[in-house]
Amino acid sequence: MNEDELEQIRAIRSFGEGPSEDREQSPDFVNMSDVLDGSARIEISHAGGEFLETLQEGLEDEVRKSKKSRPDYRIRDDRTQNLVNGWDSQMDRLVPAYMEWCVDQVDPASKSSTSTPSSPTPSSPQAIEVKEIHVVDLFETGTKEVELNNGGKGVPAALVRQGLIPCSPYTPSVAVTVNVLELYRVTHSRCPQLSIQAFVKTLSDIHGVPYRPYLRQQFSICYDLYLELRRQTDKKVNEALGRDTPHWRLKHACPACMYKLRDEERLVFRFLSTIDGNNSLKRVLRRRKTDGSETEPTLGDSIEHDDSRDGGGDYFLSREQVDEWAKGRLAEMLSSDEVSSPCSGRWKNMIEDVTSKMWGIFDETGIFLALCRHGFVLVVTDMVRSGELYVLGSKYPLAAVNALLDAFSIDALVVGFDVGCNFGKIVKKSPLAEKAKAQGFRPLVGSFHGHAHNRLCQLSFLATYVEGMGLEDLEGCERYFSRSNGLAKCTRYASKFHRRQEITTFMKHIDDFETYANLSKFICNNYRQALTILKTEPALKSWMDQENVAGYDAFHVWLSEEHDYLMGLENGLPKKREETIEMEYVQRLVNYKGSQGRLSKILDQERRARADDADYDPKPVSPVARRHAIEQRNRDIALVEDLEERMKIEERWAENSSEWDLAIKALADLRYQKALDEIERVIVERLLEMTKAGQSDTCYELRQHIAKALQARSKTIRNAIERYNLVALEMDPPMPTLLADDVVRYGFLSDFDLLRDTTDSVRSKPWTRPAYRLAMDKYFKICRAREEIQRLNVEIRRLVTWIDDEDKFLRGKYLSFKSSDPSLAIQIDLYRRRRARFDRTHMERLWALAKTPGFTGSVSPGVSLERQAELARDMDVEMEEPGEFDRRWNEGREEGWEDEGSGDEGEDAEQEKVSGLLYQLNMLAVDPEAGRTTADLTL
Repeated sequence: MNEDELEQIRAIRSFGEGPSEDREQSPDFVNMSDVLDGSARIEISHAGGEFLETLQEGLEDEVRKSKKSRPDYRIRDDRTQNLVNGWDSQMDRLVPAYMEWCVDQVDPASKSSTSTPSSPTPSSPQAIEVKEIHVVDLFETGTKEVELNNGGKGVPAALVRQGLIPCSPYTPSVAVTVNVLELYRVTHSRCPQLSIQAFVKTLSDIHGVPYRPYLRQQFSICYDLYLELRRQTDKKVNEALGRDTPHWRLKHACPACMYKLRDEERLVFRFLSTIDGNNSLKRVLRRRKTDGSETEPTLGDSIEHDDSRDGGGDYFLSREQVDEWAKGRLAEMLSSDEVSSPCSGRWKNMIEDVTSKMWGIFDETGIFLALCRHGFVLVVTDMVRSGELYVLGSKYPLAAVNALLDAFSIDALVVGFDVGCNFGKIVKKSPLAEKAKAQGFRPLVGSFHGHAHNRLCQLSFLATYVEGMGLEDLEGCERYFSRSNGLAKCTRYASKFHRRQEITTFMKHIDDFETYANLSKFICNNYRQALTILKTEPALKSWMDQENVAGYDAFHVWLSEEHDYLMGLENGLPKKREETIEMEYVQRLVNYKGSQGRLSKILDQERRARADDADYDPKPVSPVARRHAIEQRNRDIALVEDLEERMKIEERWAENSSEWDLAIKALADLRYQKALDEIERVIVERLLEMTKAGQSDTCYELRQHIAKALQARSKTIRNAIERYNLVALEMDPPMPTLLADDVVRYGFLSDFDLLRDTTDSVRSKPWTRPAYRLAMDKYFKICRAREEIQRLNVEIRRLVTWIDDEDKFLRGKYLSFKSSDPSLAIQIDLYRRRRARFDRTHMERLWALAKTPGFTGSVSPGVSLERQAELARDMDVEMEEPGEFDRRWNEGREEGWEDEGSGDEGEDAEQEKVSGLLYQLNMLAVDPEAGRTTADLTL
């Protein structure tokens, strides 16, 4: 039982014992304590109510005595900003105190050496001040007496010096230990669903005390201060290391991508990145209540407190940087006609839709993210009061790409985007065009989303068919969002500052402790995947010999033919069917005949209405309809007469004439061919896109993704089928009709027999057969696998060099500051340890990879273009020869390191044979016309 509860019990027991002097002088005064213990009596009438009245008077008297009312003139709207200002005024004392506490944790023996000379010594009795404060620790909590250094630094600095983070900048009554706050930070970064409220309730359960809501607010204040102390400490470390220049983090986010070496192999694309938006991390903007109706709600002004803190660090681009690419400045250049592509309406991000009313309750509606191919965060932007719309929201990808182009002086930048096909056209129409062209900007579509795009779009923007892309799928953002979506619970109703702080803290932790930790794993897995793909090349060559395919150039020819064919279908060029003047003349005669017939019916109706035997109440004829019919007849006859003059026809063609019959037949054939061309276009595109879904190596998620995209376009196919059926029935003889359900279920081009009737039959092309398409897909994967190995060889050497250079650089900096600034030196050493904790794991994985058959890279460090001069200038450490690094790691390597992918040559040969057998079985499964039987396939 705490003091508050005891005080309440005492107040109840003392009720009525201390009445006011005025009531004591009253003759009707009754002491309720005497009544309750039976020592006094109270007169009660027949009507009753005296007891309750006396009880109420006694209660009001006690309230008046215990609480003196006074007016409160304080304004609470600025309390958040006042708290921020209070911490800012003491930050120059809090940060050194925190760094000194860190020194005590790392090296307790150096505690006396790090105290400032101006601070009083603990031995002086006048220098000690004791303060009672409520301390929240992991396994215990309660009021403790804390010694405060009376050296003029203030109470908060004295508490921080002892590892206690206060909840108030002036007179704190509660403090949380650094260890508890660090535990929450790490746990929350690993499990974003864990909120402060849940964590504080957990501490209350551990301590065996009831949870009190105000503790959540106090813990939040302490946590904000702790993160700010860490940020200021990191800032001092970066300044000491010379890493406080603009874009330094962005330029050095990924060692494998950005740590360039001397004399390294030049890649087709120097840097691969991916961008995408996500609306999970939206934030509700708290507003005042208004008098709007349910059907027409109105949004009031914001009621959020002022807060000058940003919280985004160097990860977020400011709103001003994003608004430079706002729609108002680019609207004329980004018209829908100029940036449209064959798949403009087929992807939800491309739909230029007006923001719905529901988005009005949000301020930030999500984030737009840019990652390197290994998953390191490059830049982040807030999507403000808009969804991830394509043209309307193009300012977000434009701002992200502009930041990448400004930061990296490279000549070949690839950016993967869900709608990269249209985004490339937007960049060409934007002010970013010249810079993008100069630096070799290339937009592409990710492998997962790309298979939901138009097949023609895939041939131009899918990474599989782009030389130099390797095995990169450009879908890193989707994998990242699957982890960051857990933050939605904590950011949905947070303030603007706390939302950004949550996102930035999460991203920084993931970069340091997950993405960097898995960097070598990413490289090794991709290397082994590429080697596995290359082992299928003998099976492909065997199939080519059996099918009499001359060489690899045939695959490029087939891909070019497919592109030209689809481009022709898109533009309507391959058929080149034009309406002749004879067809036009017959069509005009048919139109004239129809308009003359409609006019004759109207005139006949008028004559019957005026006849003697007409009905008593005949239906009147509209004079407007009569006038329109006459005008239409006159226009049609004028067009007929104009053609007769041009064709020099003296006698008008009759319906039974030979000229009429030939022209009518040609006109019907033209309509039929046009309908057939349209249905061929939509179905051929669908069947080609379904090829990926039908392959055995396509995962279930991708199959479902492609199926949903195809289902969304089934309405277009059904409309084309209906138009075709109408024309087919008018043919002489009538052509066979189609059922939409049957066509949608077609799996291959061979199932669509109507294609045989087209003038330019596509079924005769080898690339339309499933087996040939599968072989073509395998060939381009082999090409990309070779490029992947080339890129990974460069990245491996970059990573090894980074590990060696970073370790030597940070050790040298630690030694240079150890005597002059021990607290800063300790922070540099902690920074080195945090960066180097995964280096040994990286080298173990790379050494195991080096023993894999087929490995062509090197695990010896090279010479960095950036660090070569820096190391020689700032450190008195002689540059090691590359071989020395190998020997150092080889001597420290533990026994039992095994290569996960190694094996003897006999097993590799056996695996190649099995791979070839499975490959040919796959061919038979997708294409029975391949002409092979399982009896021909032997090990």
